[in-house]
Amino acid sequence: MRYRLRFHLQEIDLIGDEVVVGRGSMGHVTIDDPMLSRRHIRIDLSEEEPTLEDLHSRNGTQLNGRPLVGRATLKDGDRIRIGTQELVFLIPNAVKKNHRTTSGLTFCTGCAVPYPSASPQCPHCGAVATEQGVSTSVRDVAASGWTFHLLSQVVDRAIGQGRLADAERMMSRGVSELEDQLEGGVEVEPSRILRVAECAARLGCALRSARWLEIGARLYGSADEAPSREVLALVDEVPADPRLADAMSALRHAGPETRQAG
Repeated sequence: MRYRLRFHLQEIDLIGDEVVVGRGSMGHVTIDDPMLSRRHIRIDLSEEEPTLEDLHSRNGTQLNGRPLVGRATLKDGDRIRIGTQELVFLIPNAVKKNHRTTSGLTFCTGCAVPYPSASPQCPHCGAVATEQGVSTSVRDVAASGWTFHLLSQVVDRAIGQGRLADAERMMSRGVSELEDQLEGGVEVEPSRILRVAECAARLGCALRSARWLEIGARLYGSADEAPSREVLALVDEVPADPRLADAMSALRHAGPETRQAG
């Protein structure tokens, strides 16, 4: 039986009894993503049915949108989400039997998950494909939907665990992607910008960093939203420091004037 992983429009043949996917060079499939552990997941191909397990990764694994617990049997078309990446497990023979094409992918503008172009709508969120939605060029525009959502979860967890260097590395990549989109005139939903703004503000408070506080303030302005009470409470807990005064003031007063007054 042949098995494959689809990753960014490429298909990788899985060879051997097991395949380890992760960030480190010791894995069979290496993906450069700071949210991945060095050995993140293992796909066992030694039995009649292929199985997937998380190798005690820091940020976990999702299978078809649900957290993976223990081992799970893999079926054709299963979606494996690790870090900011989504892999699709394929059984070529099963695809042929079901008469489904794998040659074309649509990147949904609603949830940014790829699905077969033959489908009239996204099977994950129900969005109907449009002329813009079926274009592969939309991928870079839409890719931040679930990526920013996942980023906020992972960064919050890293901050809570005191892994500030990891949190800063992940945020640097996420903010760079977001600001590239905004500068390029890409329309990004305010809720997505807000997620990143809140993470930047939290990180700024945890690191006592004027840079991250200023980034948070700037992104709140882009989202046209003021910081939440929870974020402002964190700012108030930061010890007085003249080096942070301007950045903290900018964050407190970020957003529309009507919200500032409140």
